[in-house]
Amino acid sequence: MVPRIQINLSAPGVSHLIFTQFGLKLVAAAAIALTASFWWLGTTLHQNIDEIENQMATIHTSNGQLVAEAKVLGLDLSDQAIRGIPQQVLFVKQVRERVGFSWTQLLTDLESAVPQNIMMRSISLDEKTDMVLLDGTAQSLQGLNRLIHQLENHPAFQDVILSQHANTKKKKAGRSLIVFSMKVFYNPT
Repeated sequence: MVPRIQINLSAPGVSHLIFTQFGLKLVAAAAIALTASFWWLGTTLHQNIDEIENQMATIHTSNGQLVAEAKVLGLDLSDQAIRGIPQQVLFVKQVRERVGFSWTQLLTDLESAVPQNIMMRSISLDEKTDMVLLDGTAQSLQGLNRLIHQLENHPAFQDVILSQHANTKKKKAGRSLIVFSMKVFYNPT
C-alpha cells in the first residue's frame, strides 16, 4: 500500500484570515442591528414630534378663539396685559392688607405694652414698612428701658429701635423728663 501523505497547500496564516473574517461578520451584523435600532428610535421620535406639533396647533387655535371671544367681551388678553397682572395682584394685596389694618387693635396692643409712667405725644404708622413711630416722654431712663423691654416682649411688636432720647427739665415742676422717639415693627397677627 502506498503511504498517504498529506500536504497542506494553503498559504500560511489562513486560520488567522478565517478568524478575522468571522470578526468582521460580527462587526457588520452589530452595525446593521445598531442602524436598525437608530432608525426605529428616529421614527418613534418623529411620530412623537408630529403628535406634539398637532397638539400645539390645536392649542394655538383654541387660544386664538379665546382671545377673539375675550375681545368681543371687552377683555384684553394681549401679552403686555398678561405681563401686568402680577403688579395688579400685588397692588390688590397691599390694598387688602391696608383695609384690614385696625387702629383700635394697635392702640390696644400699645396700651398693654406701655408702662404707666410713659406718656405718648404722637403715634404714627408708616404703611409701607408697618413701622410704628412713637414720640413720648418718660420720667426716667429706667422707665424708657422698661418700655423698650415690654415692647420687645409683646407678640405684636418686633425690632424696637430707639431713634433719639434727651434729658429735659420741666419748667413748672423743676423735674427732668426723658423725651424719646422710637420705631417698632408692628405685626398684629
